[in-house]
Amino acid sequence: MRGVSTRDRVTADAPPKVNLRLLVGQVRPDGYHPLRTLMVALQGPVDRVTVSPSTERRVSCPGVDGPANLAWAALDALEAEAGEALPTLAVDIDKVLPAQAGIGGGSSDAAATLLAADRLLGLGLTPDRLERAAAAVGSDVPFFIRGGAQWATGRGEVLEPAAAPPFECVIAASCAGLSTPAVYAAFDSLPAPPPDDGLPAPPDAAGLPRWCRNDLWPAARSLDPALEALHADVEAAGAAPALLCGSGSAICGIAPDSPAADALARRLVTARPDLLVLRAGFPGAAPPAD
Repeated sequence: MRGVSTRDRVTADAPPKVNLRLLVGQVRPDGYHPLRTLMVALQGPVDRVTVSPSTERRVSCPGVDGPANLAWAALDALEAEAGEALPTLAVDIDKVLPAQAGIGGGSSDAAATLLAADRLLGLGLTPDRLERAAAAVGSDVPFFIRGGAQWATGRGEVLEPAAAPPFECVIAASCAGLSTPAVYAAFDSLPAPPPDDGLPAPPDAAGLPRWCRNDLWPAARSLDPALEALHADVEAAGAAPALLCGSGSAICGIAPDSPAADALARRLVTARPDLLVLRAGFPGAAPPAD
């Protein structure tokens, strides 16, 4: 996650993610679902999160201001991890990534807040401590501290570096978002998905159509039948594969290279001018060292 600093503020980029494989188990007694998911941090569009000193705490973000924003909880978690009262900060979020789309916009903003505030205040927290603070904010937030490609288990907060192939993609989102709790509740009412086949990620994008999987897709489309048409339109524009982003409601269309992804984006914008279409990509991640 890149950042720029001046004497009185720090700005950090908050990228989106895509779950190339999202396997979901039956709900646990604590209300969470056990996950095994391969997440990758995309390059391309980002939210910009600026943290600066302030006479009173403030989080400004289009649509979600104040304590309702995860950035507010991130400041609380940073103070708890530091073990001392911290100077009052303001957080300003320049939003590009859509909300309730399954690409981790709010979680990524929270991680960027942690990183920017740590840098601004000169706390020098280690990555492990930042990830621990992130886990107190939300399940996906530790991933955005680490970035790259990670297998995530538990409720999504236990991370292990992973290999993943390079690819280009488009993110297609409508105005309608989906509530993550509602999607998981719908998942609980449907038949259980097949067991994990344990296959590693393929070495190149050509293998992704057969490997990508999202166990929340039946639940999401049961809540919003319009997702079927959006998925079909992304496929028809040339995606291979098209898959639901996280718990929805965006659809990610994967392409093997930049020219194919650019053509995919053009076709989709022409066919569906009602959509927000973002171009992104992932440079690939080598197998972790033993």
